[in-house]
Amino acid sequence: MSEGPKMKLELAQMIANRFMKHLEPFVSMMSVVGSVRREVGYCHDVEVVCVAKDEFSMGLCFPEGYPGLTTNGTRLKKFYYPEKELHIELYITTMADYGRQLAIRTGSSFYSHAVLAIRWNRIGFCGTENGLRRKSECDHKGNIWRIKPEYKANATLPPAFDTEEHFYEFLGIPWCEPRLRSWVSNNQPEYNYKS
Repeated sequence: MSEGPKMKLELAQMIANRFMKHLEPFVSMMSVVGSVRREVGYCHDVEVVCVAKDEFSMGLCFPEGYPGLTTNGTRLKKFYYPEKELHIELYITTMADYGRQLAIRTGSSFYSHAVLAIRWNRIGFCGTENGLRRKSECDHKGNIWRIKPEYKANATLPPAFDTEEHFYEFLGIPWCEPRLRSWVSNNQPEYNYKS
């Protein structure tokens, strides 16, 4: 999530829809996330999670030199349009991790940490660059969990989270409406969503 100027939810939704229309031929699944999905009245940026159709799709959708492209990773692409002070973030994931990414990228960041990450930690998992893995099969250095070398080829995988509801079921907690997840601290929601 970017800091800076905010735009009205309606404008952010329009931008998200236009961006997703461009993505549509190159992805098998996608959803707007972040403050737009939570229906916050004013949004800093537009965020989208997607599953690419294949390993070439994102390169075809956003070739080198694509206007506004500032970060061109395989899992994250960032766009910035200074004339509109607009930030767009695209998170690229797999079908098996789609539901988890949808949940954590919807946020808020405080909600994702206080509810989702704390819960998967309590049931013995950690978040790695390859998705959730058993803590016993990973090393923790700083804020980063990495799979131990002896488990790289044979790590214990969680079930597939093809939907957000499947991810919540795995965590053993009830699914929560996105607009009720705008927590800022101490379980206090930020009640600025659109009624």
